[in-house]
Amino acid sequence: MINTKFGAPQHELNVLSSLLRDRAAVNQLVDWNRADPQYWLQVDHFKTPWLGDAYYALLSGGLTDIEQRLRAYPNADPAQVSADALLARMQWPYRQRAAAGDLSAQSALNDSAYWSNIHSTLREMAQPTWPTSTEHIRHDAYVTARAARHPSTSTEVPFELARGRGYDNDARTKELAVIGAILNDPTRAQQFRYNPSSPDASPYWLQPQDFGDPATAEIWDALVTGPDPAIALPAATDPNLTPQQRTAAMINHISTRLFYSDYHRSTGDEGAKARLDNNAHQAIAKYLAQASLPDYSPNPDNAALYAVEFILEPSIPATVEELAGRVRDHGLSDASLYQVGLELSTHEHALDQLQERLDQAPRTLAGYATPEPTTAPAPEQSEDPSYISRPTERRVLISLLQDPSQLHRDGPSRSLAEQDFTQPEHVYVFKAIQSLQPHTVKDSWVLASQANKLARYDGAPPLDHQELNNIAHAAETLQVPPADRSAGHLVAMTVRRTARDAETTVQAAARRTTDPRQLIDYSRQQFHQATREALRYHQQSVPEPTRYASQQANVS
Repeated sequence: MINTKFGAPQHELNVLSSLLRDRAAVNQLVDWNRADPQYWLQVDHFKTPWLGDAYYALLSGGLTDIEQRLRAYPNADPAQVSADALLARMQWPYRQRAAAGDLSAQSALNDSAYWSNIHSTLREMAQPTWPTSTEHIRHDAYVTARAARHPSTSTEVPFELARGRGYDNDARTKELAVIGAILNDPTRAQQFRYNPSSPDASPYWLQPQDFGDPATAEIWDALVTGPDPAIALPAATDPNLTPQQRTAAMINHISTRLFYSDYHRSTGDEGAKARLDNNAHQAIAKYLAQASLPDYSPNPDNAALYAVEFILEPSIPATVEELAGRVRDHGLSDASLYQVGLELSTHEHALDQLQERLDQAPRTLAGYATPEPTTAPAPEQSEDPSYISRPTERRVLISLLQDPSQLHRDGPSRSLAEQDFTQPEHVYVFKAIQSLQPHTVKDSWVLASQANKLARYDGAPPLDHQELNNIAHAAETLQVPPADRSAGHLVAMTVRRTARDAETTVQAAARRTTDPRQLIDYSRQQFHQATREALRYHQQSVPEPTRYASQQANVS
């Protein structure tokens, strides 16, 4: 929810307001379960820069400054005093940079209107009439942190945690069984911990995105993996409470999180608004209380095994298919070849992390750690004219026949490879040019003989002699421009054609519901091949056309 008056998310404003009105509220933002307690809400979680600056100023001495000023001026307006103290603390970094010669910092300090507006906003947030309770700071902070990590494509919606896929009540019951087992005994969460290779990865191998239901995904986030989770509440392990009281405290924590998440995204999400109107979080709390009973599942101590079989493994085909869909959305667009390669390599990294989580989970079948490589055949590909341009291939070959030295000069021509040509005759003419001495390339008889020899050596079908003769004749009679520009077009088409093929084969493999580990390995192979193509050429600087089939002249 965006506060239109201040142009900032309401949950970010609420965090600052709570800290300004009650210094003790900062304790709700500390992860006391760590050996070195830290604030789990970080400055970079704020999407509004000046609010991030204000939060940093409060934690780095601003709260103490406010307390000292309130003691020094007991009869002054507390909101005015708080705004004065925080603004002064916020300006310190600017003064330090300005003293070191930073002209932009000096300019910002001289902008009195900017600081006046911030002061006015801080004073209003420090008023006791601000419309949120300081008791709810941890929930506003949770939404702030989650909004930063899971940005949504919907307007003003803080975050989404799950993708849609086939789902039924039986699957939801099994997801609730895993959640209920931990609500019944928070120590069972240790079954889901592992040591990831990436320092930025969550220490839990079961993640919210593995759940098929968006509600259970958010519940798992609020219970285990998210910032300030329910299992870290002091009440969750308080020996003076009964098991029922500990469970009730965690369920209340979760249901409040669900309420706050829906409240803050209700302006951009009709589903969230409907859930608020129907008090869905209260109904979910009842479901969670039922799921936490010891007899809800056959054996709650097997929660990790249930999670692997009923949540993690079924989610992998959907995850892989989603990654392949992003290739089509991004990799086949008009992005640069470097961006395509970066996107593909990001998918490879995502598959690596998914494999690591799967390997660390307690799986029941042996042999998955070293699976046989998947050799599923690629589906037939229809020739999209956007990625096939044989006239351009012919023009490049004619130019190379006229000047073979282009293969050794910097530019796209030097990066050409046989996979950049799609017609068999063009492939073997190119390979013949590479293998012959420059002075023999222009001899049509030698060229045709070499192309046919190479084709026979590779076991390829017989080449079309007419096409070979046409190319050789054109090289003797036509004038064509240097090969670089057309070669750049072929390079771009190869990258996008390879990305398209990878996307198609990966999606087809995901729908066949093969073994999850083999599916990950096979998908990685496909993405890796497409990544190599993109990164092999990304430094070439030839402009890429919007539609590769257009602007192509036929060369006879």
